[in-house]
Amino acid sequence: MFRRGILGVVPCGLPSAFSTMANRDPTWNMDTGASSHLNSHTSNLNIVYNKCLYPSVCVGDGKFIPVTNTGHSILPTLNHPLHLHNVLVTSNIIKNLISVRQFIRDNNCTVEFDAFGFSVKDFLTRHILLRCDSSGDLYPVTSPSPTPHALLSVSLSTWHQRLGYPEEEVLRSFVSRQFISCNKDKSSHVCHTCQLGKHVRLPFSSSNSIVSRSFEIVHSDIWTSPIVSSGGFKYYVLFLDHYSHYLWIYPLRAKSKMFQKFLHFRSYVNNQFKSDISAFQCDHEVSDPHWRDAMYDEYNALIKNGTWILVSKPPNVIGQYL
Repeated sequence: MFRRGILGVVPCGLPSAFSTMANRDPTWNMDTGASSHLNSHTSNLNIVYNKCLYPSVCVGDGKFIPVTNTGHSILPTLNHPLHLHNVLVTSNIIKNLISVRQFIRDNNCTVEFDAFGFSVKDFLTRHILLRCDSSGDLYPVTSPSPTPHALLSVSLSTWHQRLGYPEEEVLRSFVSRQFISCNKDKSSHVCHTCQLGKHVRLPFSSSNSIVSRSFEIVHSDIWTSPIVSSGGFKYYVLFLDHYSHYLWIYPLRAKSKMFQKFLHFRSYVNNQFKSDISAFQCDHEVSDPHWRDAMYDEYNALIKNGTWILVSKPPNVIGQYL
């Protein structure tokens, strides 16, 4: 039953002497090598059975010691009790042992050891259920160490930010199911991030621009899609005529193709409307003077080399009246 453990093996001639000891240490000790919980006396258990799951257990030196009873015990905590199932009772053991493997399976928790003690945490929420400090060679289960008040002062608004801004009903459900711990009253603070996320559009300043004909001012912007379309398009460049509010949308596979689409759009305006773009306003990379200068240099080179031609409306242009 044991691979190794913190066991004191009693010589064959002395089991009766150990059973007469009046002062037995009732302290439990965490043991990562024990395969079952072991206790030296039935008085340390909440429920005791006369039957034995196993007649004996094997200790670290290869010897077997007898098991007299089986029972259950409970470790009280500030949150909820932790259970010790199927504890084997044997008077030949000096230290009461908790099998860490059996303990975490029965209580759906984790046990984390450090140089100053150990912490028992809920497996799902990572909330500390029990903290025991230790300064010796073993990890005894002592009285729960007080948790700093700052760790307990968690409000719903704090959880709202930590969990990615869910609705209040979701947070209330987590609290009722003990997935999270909250001991502060509901905060009346309005979440600024949620308010911005619900805006249809961001506020913008009033424009003083006045136009009298189409294409006197054309506005442009590039939208990045969160997913790639079936045709491989991830970006979309928009051209909006300030006068008519007519919109053209060009799909792009890369942002570097924006200049080519601008040339297509300008050709389309010259060919279909017998007009030209007087002013071009944008918020993306074209506003960079270096990028804009390079774009005009390339455009002038096309004109100079005679490679510029007017084309008909591209088939992948979508027009929509706003």
